[in-house]
Amino acid sequence: MYLVEIKFDINDNNNREEQEELIESLYSSWCTNGQILDTYYKYAKTQKSYKMYQTIPEKDSLSKQYNNKYAVEYLLNLKKVGLDTPKITIIDDTPQDDDLCSCDKPSEYVLYTTYISVSPVLRCKECFKTIPLYKIPKLDIESDNYYSLITWASDYRSCDSLQMNCNVGERFGFKQLQSIDSQLTKNGLELCKDIEELTGIKTYYYLYKYTAKSRKQELLRKCPKCNSEWLLDTPLHKQFDFECKKCLLLSNIGWDKR
Repeated sequence: MYLVEIKFDINDNNNREEQEELIESLYSSWCTNGQILDTYYKYAKTQKSYKMYQTIPEKDSLSKQYNNKYAVEYLLNLKKVGLDTPKITIIDDTPQDDDLCSCDKPSEYVLYTTYISVSPVLRCKECFKTIPLYKIPKLDIESDNYYSLITWASDYRSCDSLQMNCNVGERFGFKQLQSIDSQLTKNGLELCKDIEELTGIKTYYYLYKYTAKSRKQELLRKCPKCNSEWLLDTPLHKQFDFECKKCLLLSNIGWDKR
């Protein structure tokens, strides 16, 4: 991941409102297309330019080859409102974020995120490193982006934050993360199916588990969808103790008993 400066030089100071609206629209299109990972939109403005600082997956994430139809349109309209084409400057890599997958072709994917992550939510099951969303076909064809995947990730991180904060909505957060029947899980499983249909690559869903009565009982736990045995001999990536190849589910022994 990389922290970048995105700078728009100003040629005409008479269209400030239109300029700001257009920059925000361009940012939104990059964000829902997986090219920008930050969820908060902030910028600084002077008499000469607008600047924003964002995190992107790869050095070339904002190159035109990845732009969707909306980003292309917004970029073409910049000159009309008195702005130059944005200048992208790589400031530094961000070692606190997850690494990107470098496998030739992932054989399987995992849909995975956490409350502190800004990384892409799609991972290679083999190396467990992240994959930029624009590397797979668009999930939302009409809107030419990955909006449904981005919003699922936001919902998941919100529920994870509730249970981690242990204050307001903790029980609700747990249920959404742990239950096979929760709306969050249902949405995630549908997205996994969509990804598999578009890519031909099986996509696993991670079913989080924290609270458990005992470790012994956890070891006897079966797949919540098909009731088959799914305990692994060795945890996958030191994290997943359970795997159901039929239902494409991953899970862990309750973290409080692991």
